[in-house]
Amino acid sequence: MADEKIKAPFYKKWWFWLLVIIILLFVLFGRGNEEDSLESPENDNEQTDTIDRDIEEQNTNEDATEGENPDDEQATRDNSNAEETTLHAGNFIVGEDIPVGRYVITGDGTGNLFVYDEDGLPTVNEILDKSGEMGVTSITTNLEAGHEIEISGLDNVTFTPAETSLSNTLSTGTWQVGLDIEPGRYDVTAPSGMGNFVIYNAMDLPATNEILDASGELGVTQITVNLEEGQVIQISGLNEVNFEPK
Repeated sequence: MADEKIKAPFYKKWWFWLLVIIILLFVLFGRGNEEDSLESPENDNEQTDTIDRDIEEQNTNEDATEGENPDDEQATRDNSNAEETTLHAGNFIVGEDIPVGRYVITGDGTGNLFVYDEDGLPTVNEILDKSGEMGVTSITTNLEAGHEIEISGLDNVTFTPAETSLSNTLSTGTWQVGLDIEPGRYDVTAPSGMGNFVIYNAMDLPATNEILDASGELGVTQITVNLEEGQVIQISGLNEVNFEPK
């Protein structure tokens, strides 16, 4: 019996402590996963509430600012520098003899009026006639710094600052779609007379170029056009041009 080998207690066995460690790890990590799973619905709800609040605030801000976009407002034209001026026959420089601005130009008799740009090209070439029989009664145009005005045959030519308003009836001069007439599709006619009708696109190229003649003898009696924001309409030799919406 003295030679019989004594067995070590089980709690001193290596496999016992390995088993204990495994159980402890299982308890610790298993509880952590349980807590996460219990807390996750609350976290999900908080995240959902935050997203909902963000969406609601965004919609509120969009509603508050709706209609405040400057593009939605009617465009305006600053003509504060223009001053009523009367000139006689001769040559004059815009910015020296008359302030820069947009003007309605009328004369006291019959004569010629030219406006040349800085390159010497005529931007206005009209016969002004108070009666309207030999020429146009008025010209509405923009006078820019450095432009040269040439007047002949007239003692008095009056330059009146032009007011900007939307209309479907335009006369001789230059006009901008969106400022002087609404964009849209129109039938264009003249009740009398004959003259040139040109529409320039954004590249300053003529999108429409016609001779408009009420009699139909030397030009067309009607033009159908699509007017787009920012296009420039140039009318020459006609006292009245009507735009009928289609």
